[in-house]
Amino acid sequence: MSGSKVKIWKQDPSVKALGIRTEFIDGKVSDGPRDKKITIASRTKWYPMGGGKVFKIEGIPRIPRDPNGDFLLNLERDAVNFDAVHTYSIVRLVVTMYERALNRLNITDNFKWQWGDQPIRVHPHAGNWQNAFYKREWKALCFFYTAPVRGQGDMVYSCRSLDVVAHETGHAILDSLKPQWLHTTRSENGALHEAFGDLTAMFLLLSRMDTCAAIIAESKGDLHQRFFFNLIAEEFGVALGRQYGLRNADNDLTMSQAGREYHRLSRVLTGAVYHILADIFALYRKQDKYDQTESLYRVGKHIISLVILSYTKAPDSDTAAFKDVAENMIQYETKPAWKTVIRKHFEDREVLGQNARDFNEISARGVATSASEFTPCCAASGTLPTTLLMDKKDKPAKQAKPTAGEDDQASSGDED
Repeated sequence: MSGSKVKIWKQDPSVKALGIRTEFIDGKVSDGPRDKKITIASRTKWYPMGGGKVFKIEGIPRIPRDPNGDFLLNLERDAVNFDAVHTYSIVRLVVTMYERALNRLNITDNFKWQWGDQPIRVHPHAGNWQNAFYKREWKALCFFYTAPVRGQGDMVYSCRSLDVVAHETGHAILDSLKPQWLHTTRSENGALHEAFGDLTAMFLLLSRMDTCAAIIAESKGDLHQRFFFNLIAEEFGVALGRQYGLRNADNDLTMSQAGREYHRLSRVLTGAVYHILADIFALYRKQDKYDQTESLYRVGKHIISLVILSYTKAPDSDTAAFKDVAENMIQYETKPAWKTVIRKHFEDREVLGQNARDFNEISARGVATSASEFTPCCAASGTLPTTLLMDKKDKPAKQAKPTAGEDDQASSGDED
């Protein structure tokens, strides 16, 4: 049986209750690490930005497997390579989670990226900037690092956050399933993408039995406690000046309260799904029959399948809105009591019902207007640091490609 043991942050360095744990990546993992769908970028890349500009994104030299085929690195002795292995592993776990869900639902048993078979290129230490993003045109996931905005503390690496890596990978997954949604200027459609990213982070935690056990232990079974499960990107959010993290999934935000900005509006859908999960968990939980950890794992698996099915059944065009996903969740839920829970929460949020609001008109999203502007995902501003942007004519000569090896067919995403 092929596969590799790896070490990952189970949340991020600020969440001491989880820390670093060993995971098993099922399937062949080559030096890099890389596989047929994912590759850690082993060299600096100069991505085109238009207007004669290029964007410098750093790579990390290829990391070899140990004699057992594993990547069990020590954070204290080898932080850069540890980060590369962790980031690859989270991307792989997300892809595997959705591949299995899509297979169970008979949607597809051959998931591919939006552009086809070429692996997605992952940059764990992309450069110094308060951001992380997925960019289809580059076939890449980019994770940056930054000093805290208040000027105290160590550099914070977005790649060390399971939430951030899972969120951006969620964008790439959804772009494959609904390619017309990515560059929308419609508020709800853009928020569907952002909510899917946050839900992906939540779903990844629910897909790991050990994390479900930690969720139950930390909350004592009360999912409305404020803790690592419902706080999204704690360390990175605090580094950007937020009190607890980038967002809180356990919120009561309604459509009329949220407004039209993508990230804030996405909290309506994320919050609705979180409360649906919490209520269905409370209904399903039978402590005389199942351990609470097992119950949460089962409910989580059900919600993951229900949400991914509801997203895939929504319109392919960027007119798709919250109500499409909400109505699909009600339609495809088979238990009457759970249908009632779903309807209630979407009506409370003004997504459905007589008070429903429609925010899917063309929005004033900050679309890039020049090479120095970039639509952000985790950042407050899309302005690029001048250290990362340069004239194409000043780009250094091409680096020599890595020595060919038996696994290079799995690393085509790392070619110029």
